[in-house]
Amino acid sequence: MRGLWLQDYYLFKRQRLAVGLTWILATLCLILFGRWGIEIGMGIFAVMLSMLMLSLLSANQQNRGLKFLLTLPITKKTYIRQKYALLFSNVSGAVLTMIGTTWIIAKWQNWNLTLTDIFQQAYLVGIIILAILLIIVPYQLEHGPEATQTFMSVVGAIIGGGYLSVQKTSWGREIFNNIVTSINHNGLTSLLLVITGIVVIILGLSYYRSLTGFQTTAE
Repeated sequence: MRGLWLQDYYLFKRQRLAVGLTWILATLCLILFGRWGIEIGMGIFAVMLSMLMLSLLSANQQNRGLKFLLTLPITKKTYIRQKYALLFSNVSGAVLTMIGTTWIIAKWQNWNLTLTDIFQQAYLVGIIILAILLIIVPYQLEHGPEATQTFMSVVGAIIGGGYLSVQKTSWGREIFNNIVTSINHNGLTSLLLVITGIVVIILGLSYYRSLTGFQTTAE
C-alpha cells in the first residue's frame, strides 16, 4: 500500500497550487461574509476535494492503468481500501483546515463564536461532502471518468434544484424553515448525529459497491 500512497503523493503535488488558491479563496470568504463564510468556504473546499479525488482516480484509470497496477503486489481490496483512506484524509484535512482558519479569523475579528460552533458548522458541510463522494467514487470505479462527469452534472442539478426549491417555492421554504426550527430547538448536535449515522450506512454500501463494481479496463 505504501506504493499507492507514494503515487498519489506525486499526483497531489501537481495540484498543490490549486489547493493553495482554494484555501486563500475560502479565507477571503470568511473575511467578507463572516460566519456564513464557514459554509461558503467549506463549499469551495467541496468542489476542490471532488475534483482532486476524482482526478487521482482518473489518473489511475487512464491507459488501462488499473489493470497494470493490479499486476503488482496490489490486490483490488488493497487499492480500494487505500482510496477510501485517502478520501477520509482529504475530507478530514479540509475540515481541520477550515476550523483552524476560522478560529484565527474569529479571534482577529472578535466574532462571538466558540470552537464548538466552528467545529459543528465545518463538520456539517464536511460530512455532506463525504456522503456525496462516497456515492461518486464507486460510480467512477465502475464506469470510468467520462461517465462520472455526466453523473456529477446530474448530482449538481439535483443540488441546484433543491436550492431553487427553497428560494422559489412555498413548500421548499416550509421544509427549510422546519429544519431550521428543529435545529434551533434541539441544537445542531442531534442533526449531526443523525447525518453521521446515515453516512456510516452510505459508507458500508459504497465500499461494497466499489468491491463488486470495480473495473480495470477503463480507458
